[in-house]
Amino acid sequence: MPKQIPFVKFFTYINATDACLLGFGTLAAVLAGAILPSISLVMGNVAAAFSGNSSVDPDGSASILQTMSVIAAIVSMIALSLFVFAYMFYAFWQHLAAHITLGLRRRYIAALMKQEIAYFEINKVEQIPAQIAEIFETVQSSIGDKIATFIFSISACLSGIIYALFYGWAYALACVAYLPFLLMILVVFGLAVKKSTMDKLNVVKELGGVAEETLTAIKVVTGFGRE
Repeated sequence: MPKQIPFVKFFTYINATDACLLGFGTLAAVLAGAILPSISLVMGNVAAAFSGNSSVDPDGSASILQTMSVIAAIVSMIALSLFVFAYMFYAFWQHLAAHITLGLRRRYIAALMKQEIAYFEINKVEQIPAQIAEIFETVQSSIGDKIATFIFSISACLSGIIYALFYGWAYALACVAYLPFLLMILVVFGLAVKKSTMDKLNVVKELGGVAEETLTAIKVVTGFGRE
């Protein structure tokens, strides 16, 4: 298995622009995650509006149509703000991932050019192009998609727990009791995904090397045929 490095190492060479994208993208992901559970709070007033117990109209003086109009306006504002922040965190993190991956590609190629002949005798040259393409595609996908989604999900989870404890602590505590089991399932699933990703990288490297070697042989045979 290849040597693993801390994930923060990917952010070693970021510049000021990338740092701004990282900061604003993370903030937008946290805000979008905090806004998402609030939709459930507002939608709960839809059923309560027909019984006159809605928090939008606590004294029950407004009609159902007026109450539903207020609820619809609140849901629209929440949806609009959620769309804006979700677009911001996804776009910023994708842009940051593209910048980081491009810089790592350049440094990787520059490091390859400085290697001695012995390095290319140990490592198969025909596997390098496929290996570079697959590894950096995985890195870009991990930074731009998975990290952003992870921050958003953690924010939504914590916000949902806080809202639940504030509005119905007894039922919320009963549900939180199952949280360790869910975390164990997520850990097992994460380890399985990690193992499958490493296996895929190894398979792609081997198959890419075979394909590159085959194409090179075809070119050589075609060149001799023309002569």
